[in-house]
Amino acid sequence: MTFTLLFAVVAGGIVLAAGLSSATAVRDAREFVASGAAIYVMKASAGIDGRACDAMSSLANVGASGAIREQTEGVSSSRLPRTPISLFAVSRGFMALLPFDGEANGGGLSLSKDAATTLGATAGQDLETTRGITRVASVFDYPDDGRDPLLSFAATEVVAGEAAFDQCWAMIWPHDENAVAALGRAVLSGRGDRADRPVLVQLNQTNGSRFVASSTFNRSVAGILVVAAGAVLGAAFVLRRRLALASDRHVGVSRLAQVVSQSAQVLLWAAVGSLVAMAAVIVALRLADEDRIPIIQQSLTLALAGGGAAVASCAVAVCIVRDAALFRYFKQR
Repeated sequence: MTFTLLFAVVAGGIVLAAGLSSATAVRDAREFVASGAAIYVMKASAGIDGRACDAMSSLANVGASGAIREQTEGVSSSRLPRTPISLFAVSRGFMALLPFDGEANGGGLSLSKDAATTLGATAGQDLETTRGITRVASVFDYPDDGRDPLLSFAATEVVAGEAAFDQCWAMIWPHDENAVAALGRAVLSGRGDRADRPVLVQLNQTNGSRFVASSTFNRSVAGILVVAAGAVLGAAFVLRRRLALASDRHVGVSRLAQVVSQSAQVLLWAAVGSLVAMAAVIVALRLADEDRIPIIQQSLTLALAGGGAAVASCAVAVCIVRDAALFRYFKQR
């Protein structure tokens, strides 16, 4: 019972700390991506090939990509004609970059949440505008969190055709320099000779150019610590009983039999301690299943490593106990 508690507290504490650190890193990563910091924008006025930009999404680590250009005339609701909404034409892949409600590519306009709130519009309804009756295909979220305010109060519509766009957006996660460099392929040929050369920027720079987790407990360090803890506990379990083991050896009990019996006991308390540790990890993690499962698997691997180290060190400690040292063990008891 004592070693079960020790293993659960020491090794289990390391496993729990590693799991919570991983969970913190996952939350930080989710916030980084949600802020638009993973979206890179290639700007080239009337110099972006929409089809080439959409094709970026087929590259490794590119979650979505699409092109955008601002229309000359905006759109206004007939109820609020003096409140113009910026109107943008986008390629078919663009709306996958934004969280939205409705059918972004189903025809009609997509409104930013601020614009939809101002107009009292919702996804799926018809909106009377200065251009006539228009269907609101979707409402997308574009918060004021430091990102380029281009679409904060805007409407988008998916367009087809060969006309060039002004910007190509690509969500690149995890960060991949090759994918970032590939944004240059969306620029139409001949742009390099013009005064307004293409410019590559990050949509939201407030969280830094690269993702850095605020709290990290290196997995390799956690592995070393949990193996060391298991090994110390396994050896301590045997060495505290070395007098009894040497005595049994003196009367004919084989070393192999002692290795098997002691290892079985260590395996039992290590297994129970690991179950306690895993229960603590599962309860402590407050993440979606897609994020929890890899962390739980990582925690289970660490717990098994600690238990394995305990059994291995137990077997080694039994082997170094000598019946010839029985009298010395008795004096040192």
